[in-house]
Amino acid sequence: MDKKLFALLLSIPVFSIFISWYVLTQTTYEQRQITFPEQNVQQKVANTFFNGADIISFGETGLPKSKIIGDQLFHYPDEEDSEIINPRITLFREKGLPVYVTADHGWINKEGTRVFLKGHTVIKREKSLDNKFSQLETPELTVWPNRDFAETDKAVKITTASTIATGVGMKAYLDTEHYYLLNNVKGRHIPVKKKNNE
Repeated sequence: MDKKLFALLLSIPVFSIFISWYVLTQTTYEQRQITFPEQNVQQKVANTFFNGADIISFGETGLPKSKIIGDQLFHYPDEEDSEIINPRITLFREKGLPVYVTADHGWINKEGTRVFLKGHTVIKREKSLDNKFSQLETPELTVWPNRDFAETDKAVKITTASTIATGVGMKAYLDTEHYYLLNNVKGRHIPVKKKNNE
């Protein structure tokens, strides 16, 4: 047999093995880039996942009412809710600045109407002409974005420009910015700092 023909026939399976190895290692590399959440202690395997998930809900006027963003979203077989990493919720307002809700971790139902948040959870609204500054912090919170309602049975700290209030358990009506602390309620007034020339 001709040496060139033999070398050519031998190179075909070698080249085929190389291509198969390359495709396999690339797939493995891409799978390694998926950071599964630390809370997934049972090492469940997601049947669906998204990187950079955006869920937008519109009101009756056709304008956005709420927006839920997560770095990653995982859905596991036989579970109703999906796991969301680093969730950020924006509740839009007709007047004034939006209300922002952030947390380390969360679970969202398939309709996007209920989000359970866990970790360092914050509800914040900056001051504008139409609203006052407020910030709420708690380790757990359930939010219904379409109802502008949130609640928790955990410890809560609410800070405004002039007060700090703490308690255990809360119901929050986010559209009217009314927060109701349920137990062990304490509050203190923050003195207004005077300017140097006064």
